[in-house]
Amino acid sequence: MTSLRDVARVAGVSMKTVSRVVNNDPKVAPATRQRVQQVIEEMNYRPNLLARGLANGKTSTAGIVINLTADDVFGYPLFSDSLRGIAEALNNRLDMLLHLGHGKFPYLDLFHRHRVDGLILMNIPMDDPNLRGLLDSGLPCVFTCRLAADETRANWVDPDFASGAEQVIDHLVALGHTRIGVLAGPNHLFSAHERVRGVREGLKRYGLELDERLVCYGELFTGSGRRLAKHIMAQPDPPTALICSDDLMACEAIYALHELGYDVPDDVSVVGWDDSSLAPVFRPPLTSVRQDAYQKGALAAKRLLQLIAATDPEPPQQTLLPMSLIIRESTARVNQRRENYSAQQVAKTGS
Repeated sequence: MTSLRDVARVAGVSMKTVSRVVNNDPKVAPATRQRVQQVIEEMNYRPNLLARGLANGKTSTAGIVINLTADDVFGYPLFSDSLRGIAEALNNRLDMLLHLGHGKFPYLDLFHRHRVDGLILMNIPMDDPNLRGLLDSGLPCVFTCRLAADETRANWVDPDFASGAEQVIDHLVALGHTRIGVLAGPNHLFSAHERVRGVREGLKRYGLELDERLVCYGELFTGSGRRLAKHIMAQPDPPTALICSDDLMACEAIYALHELGYDVPDDVSVVGWDDSSLAPVFRPPLTSVRQDAYQKGALAAKRLLQLIAATDPEPPQQTLLPMSLIIRESTARVNQRRENYSAQQVAKTGS
């Protein structure tokens, strides 16, 4: 069996240098790292991870915590894309320990039980009581979601939800829509509030206001899209367009609209979110806001590797990713008959 000493001899470096390459130490020169990695590959060297962990106190494992059930995570393409990005960025340097489930989880236990070297956390509620202890600890962790507008202590990678919502408003207003409803997502997620903020700011640029009665919050992947869409459309002056927090919720909303006798997009336009694999195959194909979930996962994993390898504490980094609107067939110019009727209802209410 090939040993670390054998690799060092063939590569012409010290055993300590080989150890640094194996442990992804950033202090190794790129040319030396490449030469050692080539020898490792040619000699099929496999380090004894258990012995290495006992010696340096490392587990060679990254914990991935997602505040959703397994059905939710593996039933919606967004999370699979993020996990693929994480796995490929880790590139066999760390194993992955996946922790799924709703509820408040004591994240520090994963460190205290010596099960992980760092954490990537997804879909975490803003009010999670265990977050303060995790952030105060200074242990390596990266979030794929923001926790607050002024959160500067955490390392995070997150899409710009507000900008994405403003792009949607530009598109809908250009089509003549002024009454717009929002199925925002879970109230405990920062992304839901950013989405609503973007809608509000986008409408303000056109001299319009968001009717707060047309904003609803609901849980992900629970069928809430159908219920919330019916609730919003039952308002005295229902909207001519709906913005949904994800593509699955948009599909549920369209189903509800059909049950109520509305045509999509002739009567009501519907916009999804994430541009998942559902969007182009649904009928009608969904106009949707694209986020690059793979890139989000990959960047989070790369940042975690940096934090684990660092010998001194590093200042937190925050990365805001762009979003883009993909226009398909679920949005169309406002139905003038509905718009005129809505205007008449508003006039009656105001008189």
